[in-house]
Amino acid sequence: MSPTMLGLAPRPVLRPDVRRSPLPVAGQVEPAAPALVGADGTVLDHGTLRRRVDALAEELDARAAGERLLVHVPMPSTVEAVVGYLAVLEAGHVALVTSADPTASAAVTDAWPVDLAMTAHGTFETSADASPRHLLHPDLALLLSTSGSTGSPKLVRLSHENVLSNAAAIAQALSLTASDRGVTSLPLHYCFGLSVLHSHLTVGASVALTTASVVEEAFWSVVDDHRVTDIAVVPHMVELMETTGVLQRPHPSLRLITQAGGRLAPERVERTARLGAEHGWGLAVMYGQTEATARIAVHDPAAALTAPDAVGRPVPGTQVVLDRDVPEADPHAGTGEVVVRGPGVMMGYAQHPDELAPGPMLTELRTGDLGRLDEDGVLRIVGRRSGFVKVLGLRIDLARVETALEREGLVVCVTGDDDGLRVAVEPVGGTSTTDLSGMARRTAAHACGLGVGHVRVAVLPLARLSNGKVDRAGCDVLVRASDPEECVDARQQMDAPPLQVRVGAALSTVLGRDEIDLARSFVAQGGDSLSHVQASTRLTALLGTLPPDWHHRPLQDLVTAAVAGGRTDQDEQPATGRLARWLGGPVRLETSVVLRALAVVMICGTHAGLFRLLGGAHTLLVVAGYNAALFGLSAATARGRWRGSTRLLVGIAVPTMLVALVGLSYGRYGWDNVLMANWLVDDISYGKHNELWFIDSLLACVLVTTVVLSLPGVSRRWRVDPWQVAFGLVLAGLVPRFLILTFADGVLRGMMPTVFWLFAVGLALATARTVARRRWTLGAMVLGIAWYFPDDPVRNATILAGVLALALLPSIRVPSRLVPAVATLAAASLIIYLVQFQVLDLVPTPPLKTLAALAVGVVVWRWTDAPLRRLADRLVRPRTPACDPTPERTAA
Repeated sequence: MSPTMLGLAPRPVLRPDVRRSPLPVAGQVEPAAPALVGADGTVLDHGTLRRRVDALAEELDARAAGERLLVHVPMPSTVEAVVGYLAVLEAGHVALVTSADPTASAAVTDAWPVDLAMTAHGTFETSADASPRHLLHPDLALLLSTSGSTGSPKLVRLSHENVLSNAAAIAQALSLTASDRGVTSLPLHYCFGLSVLHSHLTVGASVALTTASVVEEAFWSVVDDHRVTDIAVVPHMVELMETTGVLQRPHPSLRLITQAGGRLAPERVERTARLGAEHGWGLAVMYGQTEATARIAVHDPAAALTAPDAVGRPVPGTQVVLDRDVPEADPHAGTGEVVVRGPGVMMGYAQHPDELAPGPMLTELRTGDLGRLDEDGVLRIVGRRSGFVKVLGLRIDLARVETALEREGLVVCVTGDDDGLRVAVEPVGGTSTTDLSGMARRTAAHACGLGVGHVRVAVLPLARLSNGKVDRAGCDVLVRASDPEECVDARQQMDAPPLQVRVGAALSTVLGRDEIDLARSFVAQGGDSLSHVQASTRLTALLGTLPPDWHHRPLQDLVTAAVAGGRTDQDEQPATGRLARWLGGPVRLETSVVLRALAVVMICGTHAGLFRLLGGAHTLLVVAGYNAALFGLSAATARGRWRGSTRLLVGIAVPTMLVALVGLSYGRYGWDNVLMANWLVDDISYGKHNELWFIDSLLACVLVTTVVLSLPGVSRRWRVDPWQVAFGLVLAGLVPRFLILTFADGVLRGMMPTVFWLFAVGLALATARTVARRRWTLGAMVLGIAWYFPDDPVRNATILAGVLALALLPSIRVPSRLVPAVATLAAASLIIYLVQFQVLDLVPTPPLKTLAALAVGVVVWRWTDAPLRRLADRLVRPRTPACDPTPERTAA
């Protein structure tokens, strides 16, 4: 039957003045510019792509004899499939896009008889009846499943205007240009994946085609070898990339990661955005639905750290309003149902072939999501109205899953969220609970295309309301309550692998906490530079070599990565030789830990006269800056940084004041030492009052840095790109270093203005995640240390060697028998520095002086460590939300 019977004349095919595919308009792109990069590395330029598409479109036109056809287009990530898909659009036919897997697409193709089908080679086969079977509206261009790859036969009808306008809007929102290159990180039959192809081609950019997953090395070879600039991901993929650490490696061409397909937790947004800031790429969180063609809103990557819970502003041409009259709206919170208007809104749904003929049925899209708009027009999604959930980026209709289960004779209630589905099943007489649970899990998983691991089932009487209807919220609670995985305590005490328990127990001792939450990071639970040495060595013993940013990763992720890597101990070569065997196999410790231990031994040994090896204290200043950036100063807000710095300052100031007060009683120290301001009031000469210069300078460096980072403009830049701020502090610190030491005489290299640059170098090294930035930082270090001690080049070289080790060696191999001693000396280094001078006066010989100073310092540290930590906890304990409404971000 022809559309002309209803007066709907088919649109003329291949009219040169009508644009139907996202291919760029002739003349707006260089024909030789790359368009597609095949899996074998073959590059297809835009000119060749246009010619191939036009030739195939003419062939389709000849076969269709002027009629518009419904064409099944399975979409593998191949050049042939892309050419075939574009030719269908260019010829004016309607593309029914599905997965390339016949099993996955069977539900759609069974419900929608097509006129023509594309093969895996990009050619077309006619069905038994070659004449058009359906009335197709002239504007209709594309049919997509409402739930990605779940196989739902309910289709979204999209017009040519929908496709082209949304592709252009996405390209504009993401600032795509002809020099950009995307990659098929997502399947092309998935709305999000298809939008990547559309938005890149429409501006003359290119797309690299691959079937590799983001956890495969082959995928990242494509990204790096073919200079991919942007990668589209769903939350599940972000978690995989974070766990495997692939984003911590340099990818020089990468400038943007775009995320949609479900909610990404704000904490993960922050971690990923901060990682991107370190490596030179941004994170664009997006919001969209197939019913709006693809994207509705895009969040500016620059705002990901300041507003990690937002999904951005509407793409150009799209308007978002809130309907606050729906029952689920909260007038106090300013939330309402998200309603979308604009050229991307679909023509309507199609659940029957007869529904392919009508024109647009909607002027706006009611998304079913609840959101909030701030005064700048930035959208936040706070919940959903209807029974849809997204799992692994797939939008799943819970009612459809319930229908599938009911067909098996089960009485059920299905709920869920981003983590998976939860199914409550009424018991059935004569059928065991195990059989019911297994059948329900398999049926639900099959109905929505998920693995059974994402479906939780509980067999129990359904909760019901007083009117007899199923209480959905009550059923959800019952399923959760029946699953130990939903209970943190049960997970840690009953079902957790022994490794998780051991990690929790180790950190409980280090942090002095009764409970450790494995879902949170070390820093988020009060970890700081004073306690990180013990935590680092204990976790290294349990989990093996730790990633550089382990302090800010959820502890559970560290455990998972260790288990996935098949190692929970150090995988080093066995020691050979008698001495080596006695010392034990090597264990990798963080370089900062080893440097702290070496430096304090150097300091004590030199002061005792055992040897002369100067430079330890100045090296410790760099290490202190390095650790400050990783811990106390890593918070996103000024308030959070003050809390972190206060914790550090308490650990420094309280023991220093106590030691100085003791020294004051017999004339060794003055009140300038008690107040830790000797460099401000004394003559900075060698003498009794200058013994604690390192403490005075360190305290002042921490305070000055925290104050500077509290300035609004600096604070914002620190959140976005901390290295730029840190390197700026290095350059600023070099000014007094040269001015004072050039024009003034005396022993001035222990006062805060002349050593601050060393502390800032540590800040910069901790935040420099690229080779270029490390080189700039080390260049500044070489400039500053050259002739710093003009009469002692060995001292300069010693300091520089320590900084080079910190910059270039993430960890150092230490014989296992020495690890406890190294870790203890590093953890006690501050206290050892404080008490050494009193001890050295009481012991006769240099060797005994050195050993006694180290031993007494360790004993005092063990005695004072826990009380100091409790005092710091009391002083920095966050206020209640009612008094402190600004959330603190304690993890990077």
